[in-house]
Amino acid sequence: MIVDDKFNNLNPTELPHIDIRDELSNYQFPSIDLLDDYKDKIYEVSDIELNKNNLKIKAVLGNFGVSIDKVVASVGPTVTLYKVYPSVGVKVASIKTRQDDIAIGLRVKDIRISMLSDSVGIEVPNERSSIVPFKAVLADPSFRDSKYNLPIGLGYTVSQKVKVFDLIDAPHLLVAGATKMGKSVGLNVIISSLLYTKHPSELKFVFIDPKKVEFTAYGSLLKHYLAILPTAASDEEEAQKAITYDGKPALDILSSLCVEMDARFDLLQAANVNNLEKYNEKYKKRVLLPTKGHKYLPYLVVVIDEYADLIMSTGISSDSKTIAKGINAAIIRLAQKGRAAGIHVILATQRPSVDVIDGLIKANFPTRIAFRVNSLMDSKTILDTVGADKLIGRGDMLFSANSSIERVQCAFISGDETHKITKFISEQVGYKKSYNTPYYLPAPETDEFEGSVSNVDMKNLDPRFEEAAKLVVTYQKGSTSDLQRRLGVGYPKAGMIMDQLQAAGVVGPQEGSKPREVLVSSLEELDAVLAPFLKQYR
Repeated sequence: MIVDDKFNNLNPTELPHIDIRDELSNYQFPSIDLLDDYKDKIYEVSDIELNKNNLKIKAVLGNFGVSIDKVVASVGPTVTLYKVYPSVGVKVASIKTRQDDIAIGLRVKDIRISMLSDSVGIEVPNERSSIVPFKAVLADPSFRDSKYNLPIGLGYTVSQKVKVFDLIDAPHLLVAGATKMGKSVGLNVIISSLLYTKHPSELKFVFIDPKKVEFTAYGSLLKHYLAILPTAASDEEEAQKAITYDGKPALDILSSLCVEMDARFDLLQAANVNNLEKYNEKYKKRVLLPTKGHKYLPYLVVVIDEYADLIMSTGISSDSKTIAKGINAAIIRLAQKGRAAGIHVILATQRPSVDVIDGLIKANFPTRIAFRVNSLMDSKTILDTVGADKLIGRGDMLFSANSSIERVQCAFISGDETHKITKFISEQVGYKKSYNTPYYLPAPETDEFEGSVSNVDMKNLDPRFEEAAKLVVTYQKGSTSDLQRRLGVGYPKAGMIMDQLQAAGVVGPQEGSKPREVLVSSLEELDAVLAPFLKQYR
C-alpha cells in the first residue's frame, strides 16, 4: 500500500475556503426588472408651493412675536421639511407650542415639529404625495453597495436619501400601524430586501400570520427560504404548513426556535466564538469540521404579523391562556438571546396598546417602526413619544433607533410585484437534492413529535425498517428529519421507524435537538443486532 504523507500534512488554512453558495450555484437572484418604477406616481413640489409655505410659516410665527431669520426647505416624497432658523434670543419652545397654529395657517390637518442640530424642523405634507418605488431603493448605491450582512432598504427620508439599516444591528424590529397605513407593505419591503441580497443557503424565514392572508405568497419559497417543523406526513401537508397561522402551531415553532437557539449556542461555545458571523467564518475556513458536529448556520428571520390577534385568538380557556403566555415567553426569550445565534424577530401589530406591547417586549425590541396610529397613547406606546399620530398615512413612518427618530416614506411594493419575486425564486430547482427540501427546525422541548419506545410494537416492523437501519449506520446519523429525507416518507412515519430503531438498540434516545447517538458502528455488526427482530420476516 502506498501512503502519501503530503495529504496528511495539509493545514486547513491551505485549503480553499468553503463557498456556501456553491451547493446551489445555479441559483439566480430576482432582477429589479420584475418591479415597477411608478413614474406616473412621482410628483415634483413646485417653487410656488415652497415659497407659499415659507411665507405662511414666517407670517404665523410673526403674529405671535416669534422672529425668524430664514426658512430653508428640504423636499421629500410625502412631506417637505422646513428648517426654521429663529433669531437670536428667541426661545425654541415658542415655536414648538405653536404647532396647531402653524397647521391652521398652512391649511393642513397635521404637521410635525422636530428638533434639528441647528434649527427647528417643521414637516409639512406636500399637496401631492409621491410613491417611492421599491425598485428605486434597490438601485440606489447606498443599498446596492451596502456592506451590511442583512440590509433593509426602507424608503426615502425627507431629504430624498435612501434609508438603509442592518437587521443585525437592530437586532429585532417592532412594527406598528393602524389599518391601511402601510404596515403590510412595509413588511413586504423588509422581506423583499433580504430576498434580493441573501442566498437561500444563507437565510431562512419563519412566517407566523394569524390573518392568514398577509404571507401566503411566501409559501411557495418552501424549498428555498423557509424553516419549518418536520412534522408533515406528506409533501402536500408540508406545503400547507409552510406558513403558521394559529396559536398552538405558532407556540410549537417558536419553542422549536428556542431549541435551535440553544443548540447554536452550544456550537458557538465549542468554537470559542461569541456570534454567528465569527462561527460561520471559521467554518468556511475549515477550522470547524463537520466530523465534529459543526455546520454552516444560516440567519433565521422570524416574521410575526398581527401579534395582538395571535395572542388574543387563542381563546379564553385556561389552555388558550397558557398558549398565549407561552408565545409571549418564547418571543421574549428569542429577542433576549437570539442576536448572537443569528436569530432575528420582526414583530408587527396594528394595536400597539400596553396590554399587547408590554414592558418586556419594548425592552427587547429597541428598533421600532411606527406608521400612523390612531391615538397619541398608541404613539407613546410604540415610540415612547408623540408623533406617530400626526403622520399622514400611505407609508409615512417614523423610524426609531439608537435614541433617534427619523421620518421616512416607506417604499412601495405591490402584491403583484411580490408574487413575481416569489414565482421567479420558486420556479428555480436546487442544484443538489438537499436544497430541494426545506430547512427543518428541531422538535420543541415538549418532544410531542417523538414516540415512546415503551409502546413500540417490534412484532410489526415497518417495511422499510431494515433499509432505515442501514442508512443510519452507513451515515452514522440518527436524525428523524434526515431519515425522512433519505426515505422520502412523512415525519410521523420516520419518527415511528426511529423509535423502532431505538427499541432495537441501533440508536440511542432523543437528546433535545441533537441527533441520536448511533450505537452500531458497521453493517456487519448491524446484521447481528437486527437478526432477532427480522427472523419473523425471513
